[in-house]
Amino acid sequence: MKKYLGLITVLAVFLASSTAFAGVFPDVAEDHDNYKAIEYMKKEGYINGYSDLTFRPDNEINRSEAVKIIVSALDIPYDGDYLVLFGDVPEDQWYFPYVMGAHEAGIVSGGDDGKFNPGTTINLAESLKIVSEALEVDIPELAEGEKAFADVGDGEWYADYALYARDKNIVLMDDYGMLNAGDPMTRSDFAEIMYRFLIVDEAGGTPFPLDDSWDYYESGALPFKVKWPGNWDIFSRVDGLNEVVFWKNDRGYYQFSPERIYPNTSKFVVSLDLNEDGLSKSEYFSNIKKVFASGSSNEFEVGGDSALEISYEGDYIKDWYIYLNNGQVLVVYTQNGSGVLAYQNRKFLDAMLGSFEYSESTVEVTGSGGDGGADLKSDIFQKILVEGEGQDVFGMLSDEYIVETDSIGVGTGPIDYYYSAEVDLTFKYERAGDVILDYREGQTTAF
Repeated sequence: MKKYLGLITVLAVFLASSTAFAGVFPDVAEDHDNYKAIEYMKKEGYINGYSDLTFRPDNEINRSEAVKIIVSALDIPYDGDYLVLFGDVPEDQWYFPYVMGAHEAGIVSGGDDGKFNPGTTINLAESLKIVSEALEVDIPELAEGEKAFADVGDGEWYADYALYARDKNIVLMDDYGMLNAGDPMTRSDFAEIMYRFLIVDEAGGTPFPLDDSWDYYESGALPFKVKWPGNWDIFSRVDGLNEVVFWKNDRGYYQFSPERIYPNTSKFVVSLDLNEDGLSKSEYFSNIKKVFASGSSNEFEVGGDSALEISYEGDYIKDWYIYLNNGQVLVVYTQNGSGVLAYQNRKFLDAMLGSFEYSESTVEVTGSGGDGGADLKSDIFQKILVEGEGQDVFGMLSDEYIVETDSIGVGTGPIDYYYSAEVDLTFKYERAGDVILDYREGQTTAF
């Protein structure tokens, strides 16, 4: 009997592995930062895994592996009758036809010593150059004295490639505005930039959509939904002032609050003006234009509703006033600082604006006399520390999500920390007992 149980176990493991492999690779979870890129590249046949079916995303990628991906993705011929040109690329190696095909296409060349160095790790700067030239993109020229990144000036040999990649959203600045071009590329890193290059090329040069992998946030407090970068902080105020705030802090200045704009802060605020004076659309817009007369104004529509945009380009401010059919005004304030991240932060905010949608809300929005969701909170608090009720609580909320997981837990198994902007609470949830152990105001894991 034990023998059959062992066979069943092996079969179960094989089937589980096969199921994971069918999605993408068993060692690339769906929440991996580069999942979508890896999935795309695999489905198109541009990358494959090792003999054990894994992808090993964190392994560094060498020159021969990178060339194989480029040759495969760009359908470059590699079945010719090639001569041995590089002393370290013998014809009995798997990468010989790929390297020689790329060489014949003018994509790669050897060093002064007549070697190709197939096993050498490729870095980011080299990756940008080789892929740009393989795709024959129009590379701009960085102006003298200008910087594409905080650590990439016009004197760097790869500066123009970095400028193209920045403008097309192929690579992003780190929290300090740097590219770190000398960093070695991992297999997942290379898959990501290759994927982005290909999407930009297919779109005729249109920049890669920053919100490609973002999730929608749908407010339970205000009538809107928007795509947002998952690594930004978010909280809502529903006690008197109905407002939802998305923000990226300035790490260089150890910013802890969104109330001020630091040099590298990004802030996206959605609020609702109940328009208790009953101003018509024309009256309301006219008043806003007078108040902000020094800014640029533009009227347009958001989902069929009239909207007014006020912008101060030099101050990185762009605000929307959306006049709803019920006479209320949904307001979006966006601003970022003027530090080294200003260019990139503005693009993030514009991507959020581009995904912004008005949505009919079932939540009653009130003025300063409202209860701020008190009834909902009261129902929730009755289920704290009640086993088997945790998921029922989350079913009462419209926007809860996991901000952190403690896989070890406190002796009873994994603990998840759920946050809901609808009630502005973080819940400490134990999976084993389906129970909420505790809660805290705001988004936090400090229990």
